[in-house]
Amino acid sequence: MKRVPFDPSRARGGLFDPAKDAAQAAKAAALGDPAAPSAAVPPPITVSEASNIIRRAVESAGRQRIVGEVSNFTHREHWYFTVKDDKSQLECVMWASANGRSTVTPSNGMQVILTGDPTHWGPRGRTQLVVTRIERVGEGSLQQRYEELCRTLREQGYFDDARKCPLPDYPRAIAVITSGTGAALQDVLRTARLRAPFVRILVVDVPVQGDAAAPAVARAIDAVDRRADELGIDAIIVTRGGGSLEDLWAFNERIVADAVFRATTPIVAAIGHESDTTIIELVADKRASTPTAAVMALLPDSEGMTQQTDHLQDRLQFLIRRRIHELRRTVEAHARHTMFRSPTAVIDVYRAALLRSVARLALAARARVNDTRHRLADARTRFERHRPAARHAAARERLLGLDARLHGAARRSIYDLRGQLAGADRQLRLLGPGETLARGWSLTFAADGTLIRSAADARPGQEIESRLADGTVRSRVISPGASAEPTLFEPPAG
Repeated sequence: MKRVPFDPSRARGGLFDPAKDAAQAAKAAALGDPAAPSAAVPPPITVSEASNIIRRAVESAGRQRIVGEVSNFTHREHWYFTVKDDKSQLECVMWASANGRSTVTPSNGMQVILTGDPTHWGPRGRTQLVVTRIERVGEGSLQQRYEELCRTLREQGYFDDARKCPLPDYPRAIAVITSGTGAALQDVLRTARLRAPFVRILVVDVPVQGDAAAPAVARAIDAVDRRADELGIDAIIVTRGGGSLEDLWAFNERIVADAVFRATTPIVAAIGHESDTTIIELVADKRASTPTAAVMALLPDSEGMTQQTDHLQDRLQFLIRRRIHELRRTVEAHARHTMFRSPTAVIDVYRAALLRSVARLALAARARVNDTRHRLADARTRFERHRPAARHAAARERLLGLDARLHGAARRSIYDLRGQLAGADRQLRLLGPGETLARGWSLTFAADGTLIRSAADARPGQEIESRLADGTVRSRVISPGASAEPTLFEPPAG
């Protein structure tokens, strides 16, 4: 049987009476009972939802400037560190896009002022400050920023002389980036009119003080450098009058140093007085102590150019006079030559030389013809020797001679061999058994053809065969050592 769902309105004793419960809750709350139930309990939420609520609450605080001491600094692509005081600490991160522009590199124990936006990172439950700017705390913070940026730019090669461009000797036009109402511009224009009025001056009016000055100067440098070829600009002057460190600070910003570093047009910087040295002057291709000195470094002196032209004119005239004198001496020497004093004598000399050459040429031609004729005769003789008929006749004669020699050699060889054979036959007959048998000796053999050398080798009754000079005698042995009864046989013919 299925259980009936629970219904509070049907409970006895009013234990689950909503009105009664609300009254009791209000009474308990009025009495300050901490265990009293809330009138409206919110539903539970997930951790991610809670993290988002916290993040929105933290980020709603907006950008903050926080002062504290740096600790746990990690120098990677992104900077991670903690800023703390004697009671609290806050985790911080400065992304690479921001720390690349920073003039201050934090270190553990450094007192800094951080500008950034707080946020809450849910995956790690971490509340941190996303830093966009770091400033050092203490006396002379601008000077410390200046030193920090100088150190950073020097390490990155911004101050290296090897990358700086040489100034043009005779510029066509110069761009002056400065305030249009400043005294520095008037100094530049006055010096340019006196020194080289033929050089065009293009003025780029920019603010030189305040927060907007640094971006304006950087944009002006980029724009002039980009259109330098189009406008015929060979150099740029960036200048302003003197002032305090705060007044000149726009020319110590990283954005201005980057613009000067990127520029391919030579830049002369003259900021403040001679005792002032700004970062733009260290990065520029040349530093000038005053605006007037900047113009003098770029523009040639017209009076000096006039003196130089006069000197070159005197030098040229001297060289021309010396050249004319050398040519006159050459002409006079030629006039004293025999060719001009007695032309026919020179012609006779050349005629005699020509006749000698003709005679030598004729001799050489005849010698060459004779030599060619002899060579042709030799070639004809060699050709005759190598004609097929001549070669055939020569070969035939040689073959006949070889044939006669071969027959003679063969006859002599046969005669010699015949004599040798006759001698060998005579010697063989003398040494052979036939001659011995002819003198009355005989050879006795057993029936198996074995030569009997001793009487002891014969056995009684054994048939033996005796070979004589004119035939063979077979007999039987009666006893060894005794004379055997001979049995005569007719010797075979031959």
